[in-house]
Amino acid sequence: MINPLDFSNKKILVTGASSGIGKTTAIYLSSLGASLVLHGRNKERLYETKELLNGKNHILIDADLTEVDNAGDLFEQAVSDGVKLNGLVYSAGIIPIIPLPQLTREKMRAIMDINFYSYIEMVRQFAKNKYTNGGSIVAVSSVASVQPEACQTIYSASKSAVNAATQSLSFELIKKNIRVNTIFPGVVMPENATVDDHLAQVASPQLLGLIPSNDVAGAIAFLLSDMAKFITGRNLYFDAGRF
Repeated sequence: MINPLDFSNKKILVTGASSGIGKTTAIYLSSLGASLVLHGRNKERLYETKELLNGKNHILIDADLTEVDNAGDLFEQAVSDGVKLNGLVYSAGIIPIIPLPQLTREKMRAIMDINFYSYIEMVRQFAKNKYTNGGSIVAVSSVASVQPEACQTIYSASKSAVNAATQSLSFELIKKNIRVNTIFPGVVMPENATVDDHLAQVASPQLLGLIPSNDVAGAIAFLLSDMAKFITGRNLYFDAGRF
């Protein structure tokens, strides 16, 4: 019987792989047999992620995605071994909490650059025939894109832009046999953190409590896999029953 979660013949590019959901997703996918291209801005932390992976045929790339030219260079490095990509996980981004009086245009541009514009550029590169023959893209959005809280004005807007763009892109990319979806995590248990009063309070709207990052990684793997071959242009809520 074929295992639809067997990634042993798949090569996946994971952005933001040096920490958080990106790091956990990379580790999870490697446990399913995937070959990985790890992206991050901190080379030392990327190496730390690599040490936790199964297998050896993984590529590490440190780059600033807000520099447009870097995206093309990144993809050239990603396929430098002669093997095209089967998937992209866009987990790079920042989660700023900025009150309106401090929300300058410069800060807004910086947030939109990494959370939205860089995502579009990565998708544009991924869709080129020299980098892939089809596959699946998963963008890590946020429940804040549909249920924002105070001081999340530009963050929630940037993630809402990702959601809308993903739905539009699904119509274009299906012609290239590429599926594209987003996932909306709720409050996720931070790496190496303990549950204190503040964290418990933040997660209190979630009926099922704090979400382990490994569970988010599992949902991302599902969307990348053949189990989701009839799912595209969708936003998957993964919010632990948030109300």
